[in-house]
Amino acid sequence: MSEKSVRFYCDICKKTLTIKLSKEFQDKLKKNAHKWPYPLIFPHNKHWAVIFLDENMVERGVTTSKVEFKEEK
Repeated sequence: MSEKSVRFYCDICKKTLTIKLSKEFQDKLKKNAHKWPYPLIFPHNKHWAVIFLDENMVERGVTTSKVEFKEEK
C-alpha cells in the first residue's frame, strides 16, 4: 500500500480539496476502524469536513459543517 490521495468537494468553501494519506496513516486508520465506511475528520478554513472512507481509502461520502463545542471543566 502506498500513499493515497483523496479528493472531495467542500460545499462551505466551494472548493475541491485533495488530502494525502500516508501508508502509516492508512495502516492506523485500518487498525482503529470498527466498521466501514469510516469517518475521517478534516479541519480547514474554520470548518470541518467528515470524509467517509472505505477500506480501500476511497471516499464514499462527505459532509461539512461549522462546529461549535464546549469543553467541560
